[in-house]
Amino acid sequence: CLKTLFSMIIIVSCHLEYGDGRRILRIKDFITDTNHKNVDYSQVFQKAWKGLCEGEGEGTGGSSLVINENEKYTIQPQLFEGPCVSSYIHIQIDGKIEAPKRPKQWGNKRTESWLMFKNVESLFINGSGVLDPHGETWWRSVRHSKRPRTLSFKQCTDIIYNGLTQYNSPKNHISVYGCTNATLSNLTLLAPEKSPNTDGIGISLSHNIRILDSSIQTGDDCIAITGERGGSSDINITRVACGPGHGISIGSLGKGDIDDTVENVIVRSCSFWGTQNGARIKTWHGGKGLAKNILFENITVTNTKYPIIIDQHYSNGGTGHVKGNAVKVSDVTFRYIEGTSASKIAIKLDCDENQGCHNIVMEHIKLTSAKPGKKLSAYCKFADVKASFVNIHINCGLYPQLLPLFPSLPKII
Repeated sequence: CLKTLFSMIIIVSCHLEYGDGRRILRIKDFITDTNHKNVDYSQVFQKAWKGLCEGEGEGTGGSSLVINENEKYTIQPQLFEGPCVSSYIHIQIDGKIEAPKRPKQWGNKRTESWLMFKNVESLFINGSGVLDPHGETWWRSVRHSKRPRTLSFKQCTDIIYNGLTQYNSPKNHISVYGCTNATLSNLTLLAPEKSPNTDGIGISLSHNIRILDSSIQTGDDCIAITGERGGSSDINITRVACGPGHGISIGSLGKGDIDDTVENVIVRSCSFWGTQNGARIKTWHGGKGLAKNILFENITVTNTKYPIIIDQHYSNGGTGHVKGNAVKVSDVTFRYIEGTSASKIAIKLDCDENQGCHNIVMEHIKLTSAKPGKKLSAYCKFADVKASFVNIHINCGLYPQLLPLFPSLPKII
């Protein structure tokens, strides 16, 4: 996978000056309205995509579409679909692309995303530009299930998305679904703290995904990883600044009795500021599947309500716990986590009484209260915890009927 990534980077770097057989396309090349009276450039973008995807012309090194810094275009929801003939596709956005400002101006078309790339291989999108879907006009007027995401990569392979800024998504800012080998880096995702369900990046049914060196400030999860119908695995999240928002979450998993699987996830060198959660795993009580081999390492929290949390009773505002199965949570490590907690309970491990959480490792945890002089505590039930150099006492209160599930009692230092 890394070989494929590096190959793409080499290809891109070799052609940054738009030479060596690459075809360079510009939006203005496809504009027939020379007076620029039209404010909707949707058809223009579709023509440009056709030119990119079909690889027309003599170019042998792929195709590039360049949107310059001084360019601004309004477009309706767009589907950019492959597979493509072109060996690889490059889109450079230094200008601004925006959606119509009000939901009713989007027409009658119901769409899950404003911009969607589907079944595309070897796609490189970069630049210093802006995507603005004007989601603020959707939040109060359209219920969540009817709101679109801003940008989706669906069933794509070998994707690089780098450098752009996205504002105020109607729902998720970015969705990665059914993809393999994607790198999202140097992104800025912005929405107000109280904007509803404006997750930063959602990853589902995807493998070999990297999210690097980005700032995410939203009204929901900065990053959420799910694994329905096949699982998600090998996810690397490094140097992401999260806040405000709900944290970086594995889950929620198992909703509606779906078999969710997420494994081999590394969250490293990330920071949380004013977030509802920091490092979080959330599963629906009664769900199926597993969350396994998860590492949160070198994490800094500032005024975070729950810096560390595993919640196997997640209900998203629902009442009561549903009896039945539970998503298995095991082999989770929290290491080198420090900072301040906004609530008294800084570590919350609320595990299922029948399934439990297995092999939870905590090392070098140093958390203090955001309120000077306040003492912090841990809430822990039905978890097999191995703790060392943790400055908060953890007592998981194992019950006799669960002892066979935990061959070694937790060691608290």
